[in-house]
Formats: sequence, C-alpha cells, structure tokens
Amino acid sequence: MRSAQIDHYEARAVFDGLLDGEDYGNRVAGACIYRCPRCSHRIRFRWRSFYQADGRSAFERKLQRYFDDMTPTLASEEQGCLDFYCPTCAAPTRIIFSAEDYTEIAYHFDIYAALVGAGEPAQ
Repeated sequence: MRSAQIDHYEARAVFDGLLDGEDYGNRVAGACIYRCPRCSHRIRFRWRSFYQADGRSAFERKLQRYFDDMTPTLASEEQGCLDFYCPTCAAPTRIIFSAEDYTEIAYHFDIYAALVGAGEPAQ
C-alpha cells in the first residue's frame, strides 16, 4: 500500500467553478474543475460524475477502509464520495460531497472536501 499520508483539503482549495448561495456552499453547477494538490493535474467533473459515484470505489479494500476512517460524517442525509487515482501522479483521492434531493428525480451536489493520499514520486 502507498504511504499512509492523507491530507484534507477544503473544496475551494482544490476546485474551481463551484457556486455559493444562501442555503448551500460549494455547489456543482454543470461541471467543476479539480486540481490535484500533488501534481497540479486538472480533471473536469460533470454533475453526473457525482450522481454516478453511487458508493463505488476505485481503491483496493484496505485503502478504501483507511479512507473511510479518515472521512468525516456530514450533517447531510445523503453523503457521498467519489474515489479515484490521479491520472498523472496516482495519488488516491476521495471527494466528499452531499447530495440534496430537490425533486423526486433530480439532485444538487455540494462538495465538502477532498482527501488526497501520497502519489508516486516524480521521475
């Protein structure tokens, strides 16, 4: 397993394109851009990326459990996470978000934070 180092980043520190409002913070509006704090690689996430996350993880079981232990519980009834490895530095990353149901068929997604593990050393 990679190094056990996992850093916590507030949403605005690693995302561009998030909205703020009176009843929400860091809302995804169509799409947002994540910038890896390890290597600065940029990834565009569309609204449906969070909808499709559905509790699946790209991590091996041991790493997933470690990230689970580090993930804070949000007040939201529908907390979710999106797990992936950075395509450039392979840093395991978890985006923590809340899904707010505003109709029977649609959701709003508000990003809380990103947990980022150690990536591969630059060569």
